[in-house]
Amino acid sequence: MQQAQPPLTKAQSPLPPQPSTIPQFVVLHDKLQQSWKHPFVHYVFEDEPFPPHTVPKDHCIIVEFAQDGETVKQVYSQSHKFQVTNYKISSTPTFGGGKESGGGGGAPAASLMLTIEGMSAGKPADTLALSPNPFSYREEMDQTSTNMFGLDELLSDFQKRNDLLRQILGSTKNSTIER
Repeated sequence: MQQAQPPLTKAQSPLPPQPSTIPQFVVLHDKLQQSWKHPFVHYVFEDEPFPPHTVPKDHCIIVEFAQDGETVKQVYSQSHKFQVTNYKISSTPTFGGGKESGGGGGAPAASLMLTIEGMSAGKPADTLALSPNPFSYREEMDQTSTNMFGLDELLSDFQKRNDLLRQILGSTKNSTIER
């Protein structure tokens, strides 16, 4: 004889797993070199000591999350060769084209991704790719008289770099680094 089980109430019904609020993917975008990197990530939680011997200080970016685990309080680099200018948390891109649905049977929820933008010490990727040409100024003069010697491009690069420096200086004013 089979016993009939009472129907499950909302409080007893099995809930689908909630998506993690900690970013599962981290991407570094170097604006000066125009490169993207996927670094090794080591999570240290509040009740754990920071492992000083396993992470070299010159390759370390510290991200401090708020108590809710969803918002970032502070991001700073311990390296003198890379400075953080901006960061954002977003959903990872999905390739299926489907969006997560509120009901059952939908696609699984996307993971979170932390994108850290910054600027490294070194020459820009544009200047590394160009080879010096002693006759390039004559070619520029022959092509156009309004953009002699690439002044428009030089001015544009100058403005972009100043904007990056303002971002770096603005982020370092707001953060305190303990040594």
